[in-house]
Amino acid sequence: MQRLATMAAAMSLMALGAYPSSGQVQRVLLSVDGLSVPAGGALAAFQIDTWGVVPLAVCRVPPLWEMKQEKFMNSEGVLIGRSDPYHRTLSGLDKMFLVDVYMYQPLPKGDRKGEYHPASFAGWYTVFDGRGEIKKTRRVIKPSNFHLTAASRCPEAPPAEP
Repeated sequence: MQRLATMAAAMSLMALGAYPSSGQVQRVLLSVDGLSVPAGGALAAFQIDTWGVVPLAVCRVPPLWEMKQEKFMNSEGVLIGRSDPYHRTLSGLDKMFLVDVYMYQPLPKGDRKGEYHPASFAGWYTVFDGRGEIKKTRRVIKPSNFHLTAASRCPEAPPAEP
């Protein structure tokens, strides 16, 4: 009987180790770079789907961009941005969002029909070409495009230009 209790306790400890505790939450700045933007072009829109992430703040809103963050009741969330068509200002998303990552998954794993864990970050973007026309084709944001930098808050804004 004691052997069974010891085994149960060991199994419980192993199960606890499989799930991150609140002590393992990482507060980070999320950057997305290395996107394929044509010469003279810029980002038009993006959507970043999150899993195991709590969006805390949009750190930087470029002029005439609409930025949105949303956290759902489960482990999923979304970060969205859209540019005014006449103000093409971004070619990357450097230190754009402050997030807490509590279940980091660098790549999707598992079986979609069974137990499945999507990557913590995935998404798509569209671009303006060099002539200012929006290309309707969505481009995939690869896992290698996402970069996390430890941070306790958003970076300070640069001084205003005179």
